[in-house]
Amino acid sequence: MSSPVNDFLNALKELDSNNGFNLYVPSLQKEIKFKQLTTEQLKSLLKTVVDSPIYNSQFITTFNKIIKDNCLDESVDIKKFSIYDKLFILFKTRIESISSEYTLSFSEEEVKEHNLPFSEKVIDLNEHLQQFLKKQYTFLTETIEQDSYSLVCDLPTIETENKLEAELHKNIKIEVESTEELREIVGETFINELTKYINKITIGDNNLDLLTLDFKSRIKVVEKLPSNTINKVLKFIENYRQKTKELTSISINGLQKDLPVDASLFNI
Repeated sequence: MSSPVNDFLNALKELDSNNGFNLYVPSLQKEIKFKQLTTEQLKSLLKTVVDSPIYNSQFITTFNKIIKDNCLDESVDIKKFSIYDKLFILFKTRIESISSEYTLSFSEEEVKEHNLPFSEKVIDLNEHLQQFLKKQYTFLTETIEQDSYSLVCDLPTIETENKLEAELHKNIKIEVESTEELREIVGETFINELTKYINKITIGDNNLDLLTLDFKSRIKVVEKLPSNTINKVLKFIENYRQKTKELTSISINGLQKDLPVDASLFNI
């Protein structure tokens, strides 16, 4: 005999399913169903607004957990979702759980320089997302050949992000107290981000799967790579960022305005 609590939990699960929404996941090439944000989840997201301005660590881990908790398709492996998948989930969750309307604010300088007849403008995020979907961008694994070795680049997964945050960013300080400290953090951020995109290195008959290593070991290996190879990895990353910029920004009267891809996107 089921208990009243179990009956209630089952009813909530059915409610989640009925009130959920479908969203497209590029890596799966299909739509899957997600739950709406709960008030508690929204609260946890908004608390991360006060986050490190460089790492954005708290938001990353919080939203990744929400993705895991809110996916209603038990057949998919959330850990394998890429950062590209995550962008779609981010925007669609905001649209479905809060509103499709988003208000852009413009500074006095922007209003003057671009002859804007307004200091605020409401845009339709869903329409913006649907226009981006029509472009059907894909980002394939890329092998970079260099002399007697090669390396494999791919978009980081949620699993990779979680490992990086847990191993390297868990106890970071929000406030940066000196210019020297800022320089150190910027340097670390560069190498951390770069390392996220490199999955495998092959030298002759020796293959090293970086995904099996902890992040400190991965970084030690990447730091030893020649700069001409790193430049090719950076081009791979830049190609991804340029294309997704079409989703994460919007043009208003010739002014390219960035849309937030952090907790501030969920401000009501």
